[in-house]
Amino acid sequence: MKTPERKAKGLQELRSLLQNMSSKALTTQGKEFLPREIGYLTESAIKKCEEELTETPERKAKELQELRYLLQKNPKSEGIDFYEDFLMGFLRRNKYRVENAHQQILKLIHLHETENIFGGISDEYLDLPSSKFIVLLPMRCQDDCALFICRWGKWDPSELPFEQLKRMLLVLMFQALRDPMTQINGFKIIHDLEGMSFKQLKYCTPSNMYLYYNSTVNCLPARYKEFHFISESYLFKIIWRILNPMMSEKIRNRVYLHNNKEELFHYFPRCIMPKVYGGDIQETSMEDWIKEANKEQKEFTLRGQPNYY
Repeated sequence: MKTPERKAKGLQELRSLLQNMSSKALTTQGKEFLPREIGYLTESAIKKCEEELTETPERKAKELQELRYLLQKNPKSEGIDFYEDFLMGFLRRNKYRVENAHQQILKLIHLHETENIFGGISDEYLDLPSSKFIVLLPMRCQDDCALFICRWGKWDPSELPFEQLKRMLLVLMFQALRDPMTQINGFKIIHDLEGMSFKQLKYCTPSNMYLYYNSTVNCLPARYKEFHFISESYLFKIIWRILNPMMSEKIRNRVYLHNNKEELFHYFPRCIMPKVYGGDIQETSMEDWIKEANKEQKEFTLRGQPNYY
């Protein structure tokens, strides 16, 4: 449960955000682009939750009770006192199909039992250049999705070991999913392969690629709306041959391939993209956010964690 101190802090931050909302939101051609963190659900998110995810107060209470019942009946999950917010993420991800949510949680439990990739990374790695290979942009997309950019050429395995990289990816994903706006609207991810070489490619084995796909798509309660790959090269073709057979048809149909960065602007407005990609925003450091996320995710257990609000 959220402590009184955390609730008070959250309310204070929310008031501040609401007071400054008009200056933080961007408006381009009549469309408002929201900051990544606003501290509340917008009317459009509530409507999407009702119409697309089929969430109503009555169904929420009913299916949450049913999900808890199924989990307590299962030997793998009995006795785990799951946070309600955590279970809600799985119900939303599966559009309130309770058995699907149940099975996805069991997959997460199995992943937790078989892979040593939970609990954050060692603090010593957070200040290294390689830890900056991934960024969660400060503005949301036109459909309110959160947007990650992964610049794989900036990851140096000799600096940030692969085992730490796997942990870092889960830290960021789990932390981002504590925002109900992101649970409902989902993610878009840009994979930038510029500068990638064999020092990164050697980790793209079938087993490692399956672990990445299975953990992020099959085990996390994340809604993935689009995947964009840019700076294609012969290395990408090798990766694609490995990754493509693992993908469901639904995910495969959400993959977009680009020869250059300029093609991204067929899908993303310049006002939310970093200047290094030809956009308008000065990329801000995520260092403090990542450090806080890592600190909180070190306390991650299968109970999950409460939402931000």
